[in-house]
Amino acid sequence: MESQEAGLRAGPEEQEAALQEAAAHVPVHPLIRFAVERRVTMFMATLGVLVLGWLSLTRLPLEFLPLFQSSNISVRVPYQSSSPEEIARSIIWPLEDSLGTINGVRLLRSRASGSSASVDIEFQDGTDMELAAVDVRDRIDRVRNELPSDVEQIYVRRFESTDIPVLRSSLSAPWDQDELNDFVEDVLLPRIERLEGVAQAEVWGMLSRELRIELLPDRMAAHGVDVRELRQTLQDNHVNVSGGYLREGSRRLLVRTVGEFRAPDEIRDLPIRGDGLRVGDVADVKFGYPDKYEYNFLNGTEAINLSVNKASDANLLEVVNRVKTELAAIQQTPEGEGLEFRHFHDTSVDVRQGLTELGRSGLIGGGLAIVFMFLFLRKFRTTLLVALAVPLSLVMTFVMMYLGRQAGVTEITLNVMSLMGLMLAIGMLLDNSIVVIESIFRHRQELGANAKYAALGGASDVAMPIICSTMTTMCVFVPLIFFGSGGGGPGSFSRFMGDIGTTVCVVMLGSLVISLTVVPMIAAILLRSESKRRFKLLDRMNELYGRTLGFTLRHRFVFTMVIGALLYGSWVLYNSIERSFNQPSQGRALTVFVETPRQMGMEERLALYDEVYAMLDSRRDEWEIADIAHQVRRGGGRSRGYGGGNRFEVYLKPEEVSELSTDEVTELIREAMPRRVGVLFKLARTEFGPPGSGRSGMDVELIGDDVGTLELLVPRITERLRQIPIVGDIDNSFESGDDEIRVSVNRERALQGGLSSQAVAMTVNGALSSRSLAYFKTAEREIGMVMQYREEDRETLDQLKKMPVQVADPNGEGAGVTLPISSLASFRVQSGPSEVERENRRSKVEIDVTAAGGTPGFMLRRPVQMALADVPLPPGYEWSLGRRFMEAEEDASRAVLAMILAVVLIYMIMAALFEDFLQPFTIMLSIPFAFIGVGLIMYLAGQPRSDSSNMGLLILAGIVVNNAIVLIDHINRLRREGIARDKAIVLGGKNRLRPILMTAVTTILGLSPMVAPFFLPQVFGQPEGRAAFWAPVGLVILGGLTTSTFLTLLVIPTVYSLVDDVKLFVQRVVRAAVTVPRRKMA
Repeated sequence: MESQEAGLRAGPEEQEAALQEAAAHVPVHPLIRFAVERRVTMFMATLGVLVLGWLSLTRLPLEFLPLFQSSNISVRVPYQSSSPEEIARSIIWPLEDSLGTINGVRLLRSRASGSSASVDIEFQDGTDMELAAVDVRDRIDRVRNELPSDVEQIYVRRFESTDIPVLRSSLSAPWDQDELNDFVEDVLLPRIERLEGVAQAEVWGMLSRELRIELLPDRMAAHGVDVRELRQTLQDNHVNVSGGYLREGSRRLLVRTVGEFRAPDEIRDLPIRGDGLRVGDVADVKFGYPDKYEYNFLNGTEAINLSVNKASDANLLEVVNRVKTELAAIQQTPEGEGLEFRHFHDTSVDVRQGLTELGRSGLIGGGLAIVFMFLFLRKFRTTLLVALAVPLSLVMTFVMMYLGRQAGVTEITLNVMSLMGLMLAIGMLLDNSIVVIESIFRHRQELGANAKYAALGGASDVAMPIICSTMTTMCVFVPLIFFGSGGGGPGSFSRFMGDIGTTVCVVMLGSLVISLTVVPMIAAILLRSESKRRFKLLDRMNELYGRTLGFTLRHRFVFTMVIGALLYGSWVLYNSIERSFNQPSQGRALTVFVETPRQMGMEERLALYDEVYAMLDSRRDEWEIADIAHQVRRGGGRSRGYGGGNRFEVYLKPEEVSELSTDEVTELIREAMPRRVGVLFKLARTEFGPPGSGRSGMDVELIGDDVGTLELLVPRITERLRQIPIVGDIDNSFESGDDEIRVSVNRERALQGGLSSQAVAMTVNGALSSRSLAYFKTAEREIGMVMQYREEDRETLDQLKKMPVQVADPNGEGAGVTLPISSLASFRVQSGPSEVERENRRSKVEIDVTAAGGTPGFMLRRPVQMALADVPLPPGYEWSLGRRFMEAEEDASRAVLAMILAVVLIYMIMAALFEDFLQPFTIMLSIPFAFIGVGLIMYLAGQPRSDSSNMGLLILAGIVVNNAIVLIDHINRLRREGIARDKAIVLGGKNRLRPILMTAVTTILGLSPMVAPFFLPQVFGQPEGRAAFWAPVGLVILGGLTTSTFLTLLVIPTVYSLVDDVKLFVQRVVRAAVTVPRRKMA
């Protein structure tokens, strides 16, 4: 420094010689020297990276969500025509007893409905899920004999990201049911599933053909035939049994007894008894379809739905394009004439839009940042040089991502989360290059070094600070990578943080390499003829900053107290902001759940749905509606929760072309719904992707041992919740039950007739159940064989009471007599729960609470907790907020732990850089000062604290220290050159003002497209879908970085001087303590 100042006082020739000599003695980083002196080599390496980057980009898999395998295993048992309570007792309880003892089980959730039983097993983090799946199947095999004998299939599966369909389409055609079934099973599904990259194609909403044996109760009563007798006769005569094997010479022959029915006529002609009575005399045997209980419509036309899942290693865009092309080709064939498809959920659109938004963010954010740099640097070539860092860093990122996949280091893909990481990184890509080029620029313009020495000296001056600052930024993402690969349920936000963290780390590493190699290399070429024009506005800002900093150094204690008070106020403001535990939905869609009176007939219900559809269809353009799907089921009643029943699904146009938010459309539809007595409409956002996203409310779980006691407690809880002003709809499983007929067998009368209660129950089950009796083989496929009463004979309670039952003759004569079942049992109609839920083998009621009037769901948490805080409950019974809240709390805990770990890592890196234990604390004061801007901007924007904002805070911790690192490192360098402390602080601040402002402003401008939907929804679209994930992240970084930057320029130097005084005081005390004993000894 002294030699440089001396050079500046000398003449022109002496000055140049002195400067070149000083620059030559600057310790040059080996990597920088190699890049500057081996320009051709570096140029070829850069060209190679560009080629490899393009190849890597074309080979990286494109996905909707990151690849992951859940720590949950789901067991599902289909079991039709039974009550939830019966299914819980006969299926759920034995499964829970067996599965609950597996090692590593964290949580056991079970649910029984009228058609199936399910048990979800959540394992602890770190459990070997392959072994766990084997254990689950083994435990199921052990308990299989305890389950009902007519349980056919038990499905065991783990939720994976590949389970989410990449394409959901609706299909309609003017064909009858037989033609539609044959087309789907023989043409559509085979052609789709043989496409490259398609793992599975499924169709739902279509009735499956079956062989129906429809009983005629009048004829059965006349002939004295019992349901049980007929069922047993059919089962005994429909056999295919292995009989061992025989040896005939050297041959080994298997023996199989084959007695399966091969045609309906064989069943009709089957004798029931020896008196010549045959099955065809008491039943109609024919091919047919089960009763239609569900109708699906898309845009007013009845349709069935097709979903396509891709293979895990296939490219999403290519698979969806192949499927769409194949569907279009099928429509052109004679078999597909009249067929229509409508794609209502296409994940490739999300990925394409993510790539488009990445490009837009790069152009807008990067363009604004480059324009701002030009205003600071006033040099076109210098600005262009810095701008090269963006594409080169992104290209290098793709290379490292691809090589990491090939080496097995990571499974990262291009998906909505990694694209979000790239968007985040764009705002930080220029930072390192700006610091390097500014240092080179200062050496070239202010110190007068030639281009080569300016590149070598300027880049080397800041090499260690930018390496350190890059490492601190990467440090905040390392916890995201670890926690993202760890726990959390399928809907847990933390599961998706890993891809974001990995992407940003790779981008920042690429940016560091580019700034220390390509930037100095090109600078040594381009800056040879740079003029020495100065930016007068910046000079005036520099002088003003120098005077302001000098003032704060002279009034350090007062300034520190004012800043401390401001920090305390911002902390109070931040903590006053509500916490949201609802994850943003990945799409613009809403669901209208419809509850109708149970006595409402199907025709009347269809007319109501037609009216609602006509209302929605007439306002498509006004409400920005793209598609309308609706489902109508028989039975009506309540449509609990978010899983089924009678409902409309309204798909809105993409947020990029929308003026209305999903919440605004929801309220418009709510107000326009027709008013009918007994009809209730409940609206909620539609979930896409993992469970738990997109919900606008919360759950309250009531847990205890006895389900009857829980049923009595539900009204008490519900009444408390209804007193909350912002509560809208409240629903629970007990309110949602359908009416059921309970048949109570008179045991004494049944025994007198030679029957047990089980026999009577089997008679009822055999006549009414839709479960398959056996399977019948046709020429094309295997279909179910179902025996039950005709539909018109099982519609009323009176028909059930007249059901004939064969009992023993009281006189002991003959084969017996036939009596109506009403003579052996009584009947009672009552409402039962639609679902029975349990958690860790205790009964549970889940109460769904939604917010009213478009109020955000997160606003419910505190009112609900206050309303239920003192609700009286019996011993052993408790309430808690539901699963989403629990996962949100776990995510919040992980965020806190990640923040602590990040801060520790940041401190360790800075301590290593400065070789000092105290100075890192000075720099880390930048982090809490960021809260001033964070709390203020979140409060003004009306945004809650969420997982996205937590991630923004974590990222902010790594960014805000970067400016302080560069500043303190330069001050230390000036002090080592002999400049006094206060002068070094002021001079260092003035020297680093330009790079600090440039990096901060370019980062803010780079992030501006992320937060633009909050402030300019007319231009950038509504802050929904992907924007709902990343906009809060950008908002937090923008607010925190803005205040932290300006405070860093004043607070950090002030605190630096205070800490230095403390250090000097401690050193004097220690020296004094050591000196006094020495004098005494002397």
